[in-house]
Amino acid sequence: MVVFWIIGVLFLVVGLIFCVPRYIKFIKYKGHTIGKITKIETNGRRIRAIFEYCVCGNNYIQNTGWTSNGIFIIGEECNVIYNTNKPNFSYIKKSGQLIQCIVGTLFVIVGLVSVCLGILLNSIL
Repeated sequence: MVVFWIIGVLFLVVGLIFCVPRYIKFIKYKGHTIGKITKIETNGRRIRAIFEYCVCGNNYIQNTGWTSNGIFIIGEECNVIYNTNKPNFSYIKKSGQLIQCIVGTLFVIVGLVSVCLGILLNSIL
């Protein structure tokens, strides 16, 4: 029973670490614009794209997070989602934010189920 609680709490914490920041981005970042990938950086194992975009006449340069499965092409247009209050905060629509959020949410669900199962088994036994 205690094992279920420990496993559940671990899954819950990891899931919250992964999904809460992404959910906050999805809520706060409502602006949409078209940007352009200007550069790709690599450390040998992972890559990240540098992209630029324009909001209200101001140009911004940002980068994606490091990823091992990103498919970026220099000069390609990209959909940029940005914070309307702080346009320098942004991300590329297909940069993995949604997948990470889904995986984090699944971890939270598994953690909650495990904790509830531990509580149920504790009350039965």
